[in-house]
Amino acid sequence: MNEARLDWDDLRLFLAIARAGTLTAAAPQLRLSQPTAGRRLRSLEEACGCALFQRSASGFRLTDEGEVMLRRAERMEEEALALQRQFAGKGGELEGHLRVSCSDWFAHLVVAPATAAFSLLNPRITVEIVADFRLLSLDRREADVVFRFLPFDMPDIIQRRFTHVRYDLFAATSYLEQRGAPNESADGQDHALITMDSQFDTVADVTWLRRRFPRAHFAIRSNSREAQAIACARGAGMAVLPAVLGQQWGLTRVEVGEPLPGRDVWLGYHADLKPLRRLRVFIDHLAQAVPNPL
Repeated sequence: MNEARLDWDDLRLFLAIARAGTLTAAAPQLRLSQPTAGRRLRSLEEACGCALFQRSASGFRLTDEGEVMLRRAERMEEEALALQRQFAGKGGELEGHLRVSCSDWFAHLVVAPATAAFSLLNPRITVEIVADFRLLSLDRREADVVFRFLPFDMPDIIQRRFTHVRYDLFAATSYLEQRGAPNESADGQDHALITMDSQFDTVADVTWLRRRFPRAHFAIRSNSREAQAIACARGAGMAVLPAVLGQQWGLTRVEVGEPLPGRDVWLGYHADLKPLRRLRVFIDHLAQAVPNPL
């Protein structure tokens, strides 16, 4: 192996391909075109003197040499990211960049309004809000702050219970006029439901809907709460939604004679960023601006 020819950017590309499984998926992560990524990978393999991946129609699989490279490259990545976090954590001025990761509806209805007020008070801080149900990694410095509905189980993560989200059963007026509201003993026959998609079948509100309305039809399923709210507002069915989201869409709360399960929202950030003043000020602002419960 000609060590002088190894380049950290090429190792980052190697890690991205190993995790994504294809050049097509890995290249955009590093803002590369697929041909450029392919040339860079070939250059890395020439420097190593061996093939790092087995190519097939279904994607890239690590060779034995690639497995060895992966373990060493991951250790290098861990050290590089730890160094980045340590230097970032020393920043004391109220300027710079913060990246926040959370789900779509929580970003739009909770984080964005509070962040707008924060931005007016701190115009030299850029806050990037990434709204997606696939949350970004704190360890890899993909995000500085993550909001999620489960406690964090990774080491070196500082976390706090941020707020509690209340859920209600909602429907559009047009739906209720057409089908009527279910009474407290109804089993859901002749009713349509809108809920999370099958990968979230164990979420509390999906379990509640199945138990409460065993004969209802699942009309629409989505991993996006906002998509569910839109479908509900168009009269496609009843939906269990965060109370703040149902109210935002002007939906009617359907009384069923029992409380619905709520969920806690957890805020987390990496311990290396604890000294970062702009992060502390941002979190303090959100804690004051966001009601508990929602």
